[in-house]
Order: sequence, then structure tokens, then C-alpha cells
Amino acid sequence: MHVTAPRPARERVDRRAWWALIVTSGTSMVVGIAVTAVNVVFPAIEAEFAEASRTALSWSITGYSIALASLMLVAGRLADRAGRRRVFVAGVAIFCVASLVLAVAPTAWLFIAARIGQAVGAAMASPSSLSLVLEQFPLSRRPTAIAAWSAMGTMGAAIGPSFSAIVSEQFGWRWVFVVPLVATVTALVLATRVLPAGRTTTPPGGRLDLLGTVRGTLGVAMVAAVITEGPHLGWTSAFVVASAVGAAIVLPWFVRRSVVHPEPMLDLRLLRVPNMTAVNLVNIGFTAAGTASWLLYPLFMVQHWDYSLLRAGVALTPFPIAASIVGLVAGRLAERYGTRRILVYGALFPAAGMMWQSVFLDDTPNYVSGILPGALLFNLGWGIVFAPTMALAMRGVPEHQMAQASAVMSSLRYLGGGLGVATAIAIVGNADVIPIDDFHGAFRASAVMALLSGLVVLVRLRVPAEFRRSSR
Repeated sequence: MHVTAPRPARERVDRRAWWALIVTSGTSMVVGIAVTAVNVVFPAIEAEFAEASRTALSWSITGYSIALASLMLVAGRLADRAGRRRVFVAGVAIFCVASLVLAVAPTAWLFIAARIGQAVGAAMASPSSLSLVLEQFPLSRRPTAIAAWSAMGTMGAAIGPSFSAIVSEQFGWRWVFVVPLVATVTALVLATRVLPAGRTTTPPGGRLDLLGTVRGTLGVAMVAAVITEGPHLGWTSAFVVASAVGAAIVLPWFVRRSVVHPEPMLDLRLLRVPNMTAVNLVNIGFTAAGTASWLLYPLFMVQHWDYSLLRAGVALTPFPIAASIVGLVAGRLAERYGTRRILVYGALFPAAGMMWQSVFLDDTPNYVSGILPGALLFNLGWGIVFAPTMALAMRGVPEHQMAQASAVMSSLRYLGGGLGVATAIAIVGNADVIPIDDFHGAFRASAVMALLSGLVVLVRLRVPAEFRRSSR
């Protein structure tokens, strides 16, 4: 007679860890909103600061993206060395002050400076927040924690446009920065009560490579500048070419410095952690495809279906919510049935969703048969894949480097989003009314990026035994 051995009891999670997850996930959502909220209210900001040029004001968007991507690495390294809660609290505090300045800024230049200050705070808070949570969760329960944290950040970035459209229409554009301010002040108050101090890893006599830190930050900033400014200024403009040349010079120099210095800003050994490189490739591809689609959907609905921006934003809101819910469920299912089985089901959904849009979107307004199936497929696949793959990557990261590893993945994810937008803009161009065939071409490009990421999931990811079928 065959007797099935009972499964061991699922590892318990302390109540304090759940509260920490709530605080950090809420902060992740607010940071996500800040990434995209300004895009919709930009015309109102432009009218308010009529003395400033559009090019100058656009730095409130591109400057934020560049600062966020370039400062993630140094913020993650600092969090591991100086204490994760300390860096998280400092980042949230900077974000709060910058948000307050944005809400009352009397001049365009103060507004732009405060917006970059917001990015500084977000860059400090993001990698330290995830590592603070992960150090409190046992290995088998981390997929759920990562799912909650990432779901809130994804939802924030996706609902940012509709949130800002509704708030600005009812109260004015400055209130777009007041509402998140309330949430971040609450997080600041709770942080010292529910978050652990976080482990520090400053070695005796060890000094962080300051020169390498400057080089790495500048190199990533130049790459971000090329990606974000290329579609607007032109790929042959002096600024874009100078940034590309600068990145080509500085980044190899930075890599060499990271190899020889005993305390580099980026420990390149992290890239040899099992699944780390594969997961980063997955994140870049899926984020590029997803970010491109969030640019294309409103443009298509406004230009070809005569939707208002508010209506388009509301129409898109259910999809990030679906991704967030599926992400939470996927984390639990991965714990119960194993990561490999969950990934097989979801890896190719995003590519199928983008291909649907490239075939079935046309001039006839039909939300149910046009936007809905493709957007749902993409977001369901994203929700299924993201948390389990993050858990796989973080599994092999030493405890004292979790913030640094989180920063690497976040920075590359933001660069991937910029790459997706740059690709979409290069295909659709700047015509007043973009032809439908160009939209189809942009969605096909997104489908290719998503397909390559799905294949990496299926072919390159290695799932260890404890992730194949976890205990209940």
C-alpha cells in the first residue's frame, strides 16, 4: 500500500512582517503613481508656467526618469551598508518634502527641481523597502511578499494617469501631489514602529568606492538620457549623441573599477547568482512591452475612437488591478503548487496579448473585442510571472546584498520601460493622427519583446527543488 508522506506545515510569518509589507507596498504604490501622474496633467502645468518653454518643463518627466534609474544602484548599496530602514525613512522624507514643494511651487524651475527631488526620494525608498520585507519572510513565503510589493507598484504606475486626470479635473493639478503626500506621511509615521532596523554590512575599514559610484551613476544616467530623450530630440541630436558617447566611455570604466575595487558600488558577482541575469532579461522585455502599450492605448483610443483622456484612463484602469490580483494569487499558488508549473502557464500570455492588439484593433470602437482581450492577456501573464521570477532571483542573493540586488533589478526595469517607449515612438512617429498600421507595427514590436522574455522564462530559468512544489 502506497502511503503519501504528509507535507510539512507552512512556515509562519510574524505579524510585524505583515505590517511591514503593508507599509512598504503602500509606499511602492505611491512611487508608482508619481512615475506616470505628471504625463496627463502636463498641459495644465504648461499653462500655469507659461514663462517656461515646453522643452524645459519636459524635464519634470524625463528628469524624474533619469534620476530614478541612475540613483537606484547607489541607493541600494547605501541601504545595505548604512541600514535599510534608515535609508527608507530618509527616502520617504525626501519624497514628502518634494511633493509638498511640487504642490505649492511658484516657479517652473522650482517645480522641476522638486520633481527631481521626488525621484531622489523614490530611488532611496524603493530598493530598501523590498529588502526590509524579504529579510522578515522565510524563503518559501517570499513569492507572496514580492507579489504584494510589486503588485502595488505596478498598480500605482498604471493608475497614475487616470488618478491624475480625475483629481486634476475635480480639484486642480496641484492636488495630484497632495493626495500621495498624505499616504507617504502616514508611511513615515509607521515606519519606525513596524519596520526592522535592517542589517548593516559595513566591513571594518572598508570604504565604498566613491569614484566608482560617481562613474556608475553618470553612466546609467547617460543611458537613461539616450533612451528617454532620443525619441523627442532625435537620435542624431547633439545631446543624445554626447550622452551615448559618454556612456560608452564611462560604463566600461565603471565595470573595470567594480572588478578591481574591494568595495565596489556594484558587486558584479551578483550577476552570477542563479537566475539573476535571466530574470533581469525577463523584466526588461516585459516592462518594455507593457510600458509601450500604456503609451499606445490612450493614443489609439483618443485618435481613432474619439475617447477623452479621462475616459481612456478609466477604460484602462481595470487591467493593472487584474495584474495585481493575479500577482497575489500567483505568489500563493507558486508556494503551493511550485513555481515551474505557474510560470509555464503564464510566460507566453503577454506576447499573445500584444499580438491580439496588432491584429484586431481597428477604427470601429469596440472595447470588448478590441482592447479588452489583449490587455487582459498581457496583464494576467505579467501578474503570473513577475513575483515568482523575482523570488527565484532573490533566492540566491546573500542577505547582506538584498537591497543592492533589488536596486539592480529596479534600475534595469525602469530602463526597459524607457526602451519600450522609445521603440513605440520610433515606429508610430509624431503625426497628428497616427495610421492604424503604425499602431499595429508598434504592438507587433511589443509582442516580439514579450515573446523573447517568455522564452527566457521557459528555457533559461532554473527552478530549484524547494520551488518546484512548496509545502502548504
